[in-house]
Amino acid sequence: MRPQKVFYDVASHTRRAIAKMLRVGCAAFAFVGAGRAAVAQSGFYDGKTVNIVVSYAPGGGYDFYSRLLARHIGDHIPGKPTIIVQNMPGAAGVVASNYVYVAATKDGTVIAAVDQNIPMFQLLGGEGVRFDVAKFQWLGNIASANGLVMAWHESGVKTLEDAKARSVSIGTTGANDDAYIYAKVLNATLGTKFSIVSGYNGTSAVNMAIERGEVSAMGRATYFGFLAQKRDWLRDKKVSLLAQLGFAKQPELPEVPLLIDLMPDDDTRQIAGLVTLPTAIGYSHWLAPEVPAERVAVLRNAYEATMKDPEFLADAEKQGLQIRPRSAAEISSLIARATATPDGIRKRTSTILEWK
Repeated sequence: MRPQKVFYDVASHTRRAIAKMLRVGCAAFAFVGAGRAAVAQSGFYDGKTVNIVVSYAPGGGYDFYSRLLARHIGDHIPGKPTIIVQNMPGAAGVVASNYVYVAATKDGTVIAAVDQNIPMFQLLGGEGVRFDVAKFQWLGNIASANGLVMAWHESGVKTLEDAKARSVSIGTTGANDDAYIYAKVLNATLGTKFSIVSGYNGTSAVNMAIERGEVSAMGRATYFGFLAQKRDWLRDKKVSLLAQLGFAKQPELPEVPLLIDLMPDDDTRQIAGLVTLPTAIGYSHWLAPEVPAERVAVLRNAYEATMKDPEFLADAEKQGLQIRPRSAAEISSLIARATATPDGIRKRTSTILEWK
């Protein structure tokens, strides 16, 4: 150990000591002030009802995960408000996003649970948008996983090469639906012949359509959501997985090709990277920008605590729902990454998706 220096300037040392005391005192005062503000805000939720607005009809992954959250997050919010799920399908998340951002109360009693493609939809100039994702106040996400493109076992489509050889109908809810995005990008970059059939009211309706033979293929936002809803389709080989969207292969799906790996050049790889970003956003939740900072802090703390709650985790395991959370800061970083995509790539992607 090196000997400590014992001679020093007394006056300088005294000034540094005083400055340190002032800094510590100010920090302590700020901490106490913040604590008092949090205590004051905590009483706000006494007797209140908090709505989680889900952008799809009941029965899909967003609905499952939000109902799981609703059963437990109230235990971690001071005042223990009642938490309910409000399903608001329409335009694959645009209707619900507009509602939370524009029309809903901004007091911390309305939480958005909308499609993971919503940030990309706005960044690429999608129609009907009345929100700015850069201003969302994120709580975090519960889980994220790779997206999937799949075909029904009776369709005769086993690989993407099959989808290049003949027209394949694919069911979607709208222009912001994952299946729509996947089909448009695959058609434009790899020459597949997916024929888009839109207008279904949520993933459950598309599930029924593919089982009835109305359509031959579908896309899913996340592998986890697919397992939660239709695990037997994989177990019984009722579908063929044609491609997955993610920055690395889903560990459970080592044989299914990644969209990025299939791209023929740098530009198309950047397009694939842009449409892949939402898969990392996953089953996320956010608040409108006008919600007071103190209540945002209360809900973020509750969200983080819920992710570690043994009862929450046991409930998730019972339902077969995977929990792999990301923080609000991580989600914000993902949005910044999408925003930094070169304008030329964004414009080309928007043209492919026909969002302008």
